[in-house]
Amino acid sequence: MLNFISEKPMRGGLIIGVVIGAPHLFFPLDWSVSIAALTLVFIAGIYVGFAIMNGRESAFTTEASVAVTFSLLGLGGLLFSAWIIPIGLIGHAIWDMLHHRKSHLLAEVPTWYVPFCIVVDVVLALVLVMSWII
Repeated sequence: MLNFISEKPMRGGLIIGVVIGAPHLFFPLDWSVSIAALTLVFIAGIYVGFAIMNGRESAFTTEASVAVTFSLLGLGGLLFSAWIIPIGLIGHAIWDMLHHRKSHLLAEVPTWYVPFCIVVDVVLALVLVMSWII
C-alpha cells in the first residue's frame, strides 16, 4: 500500500481521507467531534516524528511547537466549537505546503508526503463539514 501512496500521493490521500472520514457520517456528533479532535492532534504529531528522524533540534522545536498549536485547536474544537477542527485541518494543509520548501526550521519529509497529507487534510475537513451539517 505504501508504494501506491508514494507513487500516486494525491490519489492515496483521497482514499485515506475518505476512509478516515466516512465513519463520521454514522457516528453520533459527540463521538465524531472527539475522534476528529484526536485525528487532528495525530496528524500534527507526524511532523514531530519526521523531525526526530532528521535529528535537527531546530526542526524538532518548530514542529513540536506547531503540533502543540494544532493540539490546542483540537482541544478548542472539543471545548468551544466543533467547527474549529475542520478549520484546523485546513490550517494543517497550509502547514503541509510550507514543507515543500527546504528550511533548517522544518522537518525534511519524503517528497510524496506533502501532497498526500494536503489531500487527506482537505478531504477529511470536507467530510466532517458535510457529516456535521446533515
